[in-house]
Parts: sequence; C-alpha cells; structure tokens
Amino acid sequence: MKYKLSKDSIRKWALPVLFLLVACAFAVGSSPVYRTNPWVDSNAMLTMGKAMLHGYVPFKDIIDQRGPVLYGLFALGASIRENSFSGVFIVQVINVVIVYVLTWKIAEIFKIKVIDSKWIALIGPTILLSTSAFSFSGSPEEFAFTSILYLLLVVNRARQNIDNISLKSFFFLGINLGLIFWNKFSMTGAFVAFFVWTACFFIHEKDFKKLAKVVLASFLGFAIISIAVFIYFSINNAVGDLIKMYFVQNLTSYGQSNQTELMKVWNLLFLLGQEIHEHMIVAVLIVAGWRKAIYDKQHITLEVTLFLGTILFVALQHWLNEYYNLVWISFLVVAVLRLLNFELPKIGNEKSLFVPAKIILVVVLILLPFANNKDLNNLVIRGENTSFNHYRYVAQPHFANIMLQKEKKPSLLMVNDLDDGFYLAANILPTTRYWQKLNMTYQQLPRMYNSFDHTLRNKRVDFVIVRLAGMPVPDHDGLINQISNSVDSHLRHQLFENYQIESVSQNSMNDSYVLMYKK
Repeated sequence: MKYKLSKDSIRKWALPVLFLLVACAFAVGSSPVYRTNPWVDSNAMLTMGKAMLHGYVPFKDIIDQRGPVLYGLFALGASIRENSFSGVFIVQVINVVIVYVLTWKIAEIFKIKVIDSKWIALIGPTILLSTSAFSFSGSPEEFAFTSILYLLLVVNRARQNIDNISLKSFFFLGINLGLIFWNKFSMTGAFVAFFVWTACFFIHEKDFKKLAKVVLASFLGFAIISIAVFIYFSINNAVGDLIKMYFVQNLTSYGQSNQTELMKVWNLLFLLGQEIHEHMIVAVLIVAGWRKAIYDKQHITLEVTLFLGTILFVALQHWLNEYYNLVWISFLVVAVLRLLNFELPKIGNEKSLFVPAKIILVVVLILLPFANNKDLNNLVIRGENTSFNHYRYVAQPHFANIMLQKEKKPSLLMVNDLDDGFYLAANILPTTRYWQKLNMTYQQLPRMYNSFDHTLRNKRVDFVIVRLAGMPVPDHDGLINQISNSVDSHLRHQLFENYQIESVSQNSMNDSYVLMYKK
C-alpha cells in the first residue's frame, strides 16, 4: 500500500509519534531523562562501541561475546555522544519508530476498524517497552524484536502462504536474518523455522526453480550483512578472532555437562516452561490471537511454527535471563491486533469512539512500562540523587574522580563483574584485551583468567574494581575477606600482592564496590 506524505498527513501523524517519543523518554533506561543506564550489559556494549571508534577491533583487541552488529549499533550511538547514553538513546528511538511503522503496516493488513491505524500502531512500541524483558534497555533482543516483527509482517501479508511472498521480501528477510545472526545468533529461531518451512514447501510442490530463486534472493540479503562483517574483520586481520570467540567460545562454553540425554531433554523442557511461566499473560494472549484467527478461518500453522522455533532457540542457550524473552514477546503484537480486529456496533457516529480509544492507548503506552518493568525503579532521574527504589548512582562518579585525580589517563580492570559503568563515568577505554569478567568460569574460559593474572602481576592497569557480594564491612580485615570471597581463587594472590584498597562506595544494599590502586 502506498501512502502519500502531505502537510495534512504530517499533522495527523505528529500527535501519536509525539506520544511515542514521550513514552521512550521514560521507558528507555538510556534516555537523557535519567542520569545513566546502570545495566552492565548496556555499559559493556557502549564501551565496546566507543572502543571501535578509537580503532579497537572486537575479539582481537578487546574481548566481549556478543555480535559485531550490536557493537556497531552502540558505536553509532557513541559517535553521536561518546560520554553518555544519549546517542544510544537516539538509535533506540529509531528502532522503536521502525516497530511503530511495522505495526501500522500489519494493522493495515488486518483492516482494523476499531480505531485509526496510526493510533493502533502504538501497540507495537507499547509491547516492546512495557514488559520486564525490556529491562533497562539495550539488549540484543530489543533490536531482534524489530526483525522478527518484520518477518511476521511478511508472513501475514502473504496470508501465511509462502508462495505469495515476493523475492523482494525474501531479500529483505535475508538482510534481517543477517542482522540477527551477527547480533546474537541464538535469536535466529524464527528465521531458521521460516526458511526450513520455505524449503520444505517448495520441495513438496516440486517447484525447484522458485526454490532456487528464493534461496538466491535470501542469501543475497544475508550476504550483504555478512560480507560487510567479514570485510571489516579481514581488513583488521581478525577473522580468526571473530570465529574463535563469537562462535567457538559461545557454542562450547555453555551447557556442557555430563548429564544423560534424558536429563538434557528434561532441562530443555523446563526452560521452555520457564519462558512461558515468566510471561503467562503474554502467552495466553498470543494463544487467544491464534484462536481468533482460527475462528476467522485464517491459516496460522506457519506462525505457530515460527513461535515454537523462537522459544526453542532461546531455551537452547541452556539458561534463561529475563531479557531473552523479548524475542518471542514480539508475537504478541500480531495477537493483539488480531483480537482488536472486529466490527464496531452500529451506534450512529462511530467516530465518537475514537477519542476515548486514543486516550486509552496513550495511557497504556505511558503507564504499562511502570506497571510491568520493575527495573525502572532503579533509574535515577537527572538532577536527583536517588531512584524510586532508593538506588543511588554514586560509586561510579566517586571512583571516577579518584582515578582522574591520581592518574592523568587511568587504566582499569573489572576483575569480577561486567562493566558497571565505571569506564563511562571516567570516560576511559580498556587498555587490556580482557577488561571485564565475562559470565564464564575458569574451566570455560581459562585464558581470560590467565590474562587477568598477567595484568595483576605486572600492574598493567592502575586500578582494579571489585564488586562485593554484600554490604561492605567497616573494618579493614573484614573488607579484605569480603574481597577475597568475591574474587576467583586464581586471582587473589596477585590482587592483594600488587594492589591496595583505595576507596569503598555503595549504590544500594546489594550494589557495593571497592576501588583498589596499584602499590
């Protein structure tokens, strides 16, 4: 459907988009409304993105385990504003606007008459922003949500018939698969299920000519992203590092055990159940949407298959973090639009219903994140000292001041945690390949711990920050014991041999840190 943009249409679209931007300002942890995004994952990605702008090559010069596309998105944000999350926020807002547009296009397909589609399209961003899976924002799943929503748009535009999908759409589906694959490959479940279904469909129809065209178009889209990734890493002689860390390390570190095959299946089923349990209302609404489609005599087998592929790939990560669920929550957008696809009763002026419906949508868009996402409690509004949940953002700026006073260009190691925002607060970059502790044990990634040991032994960094398991105790010996209990046993000797306690700070009851300075 073509849509001509005129001054009149701009005026009509301005108000819902304005409400959308307001919702982003309060629901996204990277928003300039807040002092900072405190989530370790977002801080780690921003540090990686900043490092790329300064010539660091991921997996070669600086180590993390996410995909290069995600680093590129954060590098784009850092290029706008390097010493805060403001630039990342702009990237996230663009992503939310794309979700809004995709939702509008799906609503147009369903021909929803309850309310104008430009207002009903607010449902997509509302669903993205309003669950606890959105957390503080900045996860790989946040951007994958958009690509999966595009897949659902294509599938429903084709009325879930593969033969109705154009080669142009397959090309763009290939691009979106590439974006997800090089963001975090464990999120590709919906696309894997879709392309397997597509291959089986054309093989069953014995239409090998069309299958070849589809494969070529899809592969071309996927190749555009992949070739760009390989060109970047080839130029920097880092293809081997990319494969070793992004693929081999991630695939071999998690879920390795001596369990029987039956026990592994049991664990997989348990994780699948946990995904649904954590968002039971969402799951019920998705099923209700399918029930409505069946009642309307619509085909949904393909969509159900895509959903099952999505949750399966999430469970195959062998553990479940809350934000993982965001990829399958994307199916709720289509479900809610289906449930709203009904005929209005004949009551005269049907337009009189539109105003309260708009108000309800806007209220839901603004309030649902605060109702469902408890992480918003920990965000400190700019100009304030504490959050609603009494979280304080004091340790990061306090330690930053100390580091910058003692060293002109301080260097830092997060020895037992991911980046908690200390690199951002001091506006510094890592100086060692392993600069934060990834979520891997010594057995899973011994070279990281060996790198830490080498760094501590040779005092390659000026400062080391240790996150404590509890509140810091007031006496020195007790604090030493706390630090010792918080740090891996392979690193304790070198840490205490070469570094001394400089300062202690606390953001909340369970968020305390010790700053150690080289002797």
